[in-house]
Amino acid sequence: MYISIDKAVEFLKAGEVVAVPTETVYGLAASLEHPEAIKRVYQLKGRPSSNPLIIHVNNADEINKYVTELPDGFSLLANAFWPGPLTLVLPANIDAVPEIVRAGLHTAAFRVPRHLLARQLLRLTGPLVMPSANLSGTPSSTLIDHVEQDFGSDFPVLEGASCAIGLESTILVHTHGQWQIIRQGALAARDFEGILGYQPHVSGPESYTAPLCPGQLFRHYAPKAKLMLRKEFSMAHGEIILGFSDKKYPEGNRIINLGISSNPSEIAEKLYKTLRSLDDNHISSALVDIDLPKTGLYLTILERLYKAAAGLDR
Repeated sequence: MYISIDKAVEFLKAGEVVAVPTETVYGLAASLEHPEAIKRVYQLKGRPSSNPLIIHVNNADEINKYVTELPDGFSLLANAFWPGPLTLVLPANIDAVPEIVRAGLHTAAFRVPRHLLARQLLRLTGPLVMPSANLSGTPSSTLIDHVEQDFGSDFPVLEGASCAIGLESTILVHTHGQWQIIRQGALAARDFEGILGYQPHVSGPESYTAPLCPGQLFRHYAPKAKLMLRKEFSMAHGEIILGFSDKKYPEGNRIINLGISSNPSEIAEKLYKTLRSLDDNHISSALVDIDLPKTGLYLTILERLYKAAAGLDR
């Protein structure tokens, strides 16, 4: 159910959980001051307690009480990309950041969202944890309908503008003297080169003994439908193909349009909506065209598709 910002503030300050739109995806918000509400976020999502949460704040200055130090390059990144789809993993003040948020780690993840309504809410509530508003492992919610599918029509959702980007934030951690990307997202590695003087290395979850951030579990962002990733379709017949409007596919197949192959922003915005639509339409399997450039935002799109199809016939 839609609620006003005043009602959302009331709910959050009372220890309730509210779905909130951001520029990336919908978030499942709970106050940092209410550990029981944070526990409920884990329960609602079916999220492993070993998977830490991102703390959302209204501005960079608000994180000072929650960290022990700010690594080299922090100010450069914050000034360039906050507010926006960037999350930074920082050394945590464990007395200020609840253990349940950190998943027992000595680090915590922070983001300043760009969505105006989310910023307004944060000004009124203080810091919020806000993982994606979906059942763990499924495609993130980018529409109110997605939130209602996962949590019911009576679940409180802050009424506001849609999620313009459609993919999660990029997550960076500072280690061995440099920043590394530990979750690919709306910002690509090359976006950081002009700020840091180098492109952060993209590291996988195998580099860590425990997840440092959301999205590192191997199968993730997955619909119930079986996804089969393909670059070539000459033998396809009678199939459902997630493809692109500017490409030709063999006749006798049903094409679901992901956008124009030369426009990664459009593909990103449509991706989770399209994956969810497979289940909405009771489609059990689909071929997915992954013949895309391996650069920039395309890398995030491909990573999401590989994770959505993980363990299946790719």
